[in-house]
Amino acid sequence: MADIHHSFLGLLVTVLYLLTGVSGETLSMFSRVGDDVSLPCNNVVYPNCSSTVWNYNRAGSTVTIEVVALGKIKDDKTERLSLGSDCSLHVSNVRAEDAGRYTCQQFLTETGSQHGGDAPVDLSVLTISSTTPVTDLTPDADMTLRCSLFSFMGHGTQCISGVSLSWVLNETGTEPQKYSGSQDPQHSSCDITLTVTLQKKDNNRKWTCTLTEKGNVKISIDFTSTFSDIEENTTDSDDVISTVPDSSDVTFLI
Repeated sequence: MADIHHSFLGLLVTVLYLLTGVSGETLSMFSRVGDDVSLPCNNVVYPNCSSTVWNYNRAGSTVTIEVVALGKIKDDKTERLSLGSDCSLHVSNVRAEDAGRYTCQQFLTETGSQHGGDAPVDLSVLTISSTTPVTDLTPDADMTLRCSLFSFMGHGTQCISGVSLSWVLNETGTEPQKYSGSQDPQHSSCDITLTVTLQKKDNNRKWTCTLTEKGNVKISIDFTSTFSDIEENTTDSDDVISTVPDSSDVTFLI
């Protein structure tokens, strides 16, 4: 009877394993700073997640950090991490330092060897900031914005294959004007800047940086230029806008 029970349990585990499948290919995901994101686990064996382990590797580091052990969030990681009912890893209030590779693995026992292959997910985080102090945002002042992508590859001037960043310069959100270190979409910049001479009408204006992958818009992020004091019902001249590459190359993304 015991042999039949073990055989049935083994068959059940095998069926579940085959149904969920195992993907050795790396899944790429993008998030904005401050957003919440769910990283899927594509090799789940036990539906209650008791076999699931999540590991994290930061860009440029060989250190592997275990954040989920057999379905349980590590005690020092509970602030912004949680596990979904499908064993996906939820990251809330995403930060730039969350960028990196998250790998879902399966272990049928606590002391046993890994069951099946890895299911890696690369998380890239899009950020935007002003190098000009917010208190200095006034009409006729120059404002410089920086849009950067943090990823498993690091943070720097070269994007992963097929990914590029661009500025949307008009308020209707159309006709994006790209600026990157290279016009080759396979090797475009993922650390770009925009310098603009502010006009009075730019008060509370949104400036948008867009990320595209293989020509498809994946995500965008906004910065709002807000003046502390400005008179209403004024007229102004046309904007003077220029885009310049970032001068500080830093070695750099899912």
